[in-house]
Amino acid sequence: MPTNVAALGEWFIAGGSPPEAPVQHLEYVAELVGVRLLNPAQRATTLRLLADLPGVTVTGTVTDRASRAGEAFSITSSAHGLPAQYTVIIDTESGALLGYEEVLTTTAGMLNVTIPAVITYRSYLVAEYAPLPG
Repeated sequence: MPTNVAALGEWFIAGGSPPEAPVQHLEYVAELVGVRLLNPAQRATTLRLLADLPGVTVTGTVTDRASRAGEAFSITSSAHGLPAQYTVIIDTESGALLGYEEVLTTTAGMLNVTIPAVITYRSYLVAEYAPLPG
């Protein structure tokens, strides 16, 4: 995995199409953390990539659903059809991603939910290497 912001952006879309909206990079990071253990240099690169995205705002200090303090960064976008706020929660000491959420903000379209509505939430609780089986 690259530790250069520009190279990381290209790495995310290798073999695919370029993102149509900045929020897609935020989603790529949330997916990546769910499948790969990032070292400090890789975490720093992903944070720099997120910081450079147009429309990213600092939501502030929050407590995630696992009762951990972190700093929240959000993008509001209608890129996937409905207006939503996409948020990542970052541990300020380690730079680790603690959580990701998508919240419908103004309309639910045809969905039968009350606004605001959390429609996606991921909590990243453990990120460590495991011994090989055997």
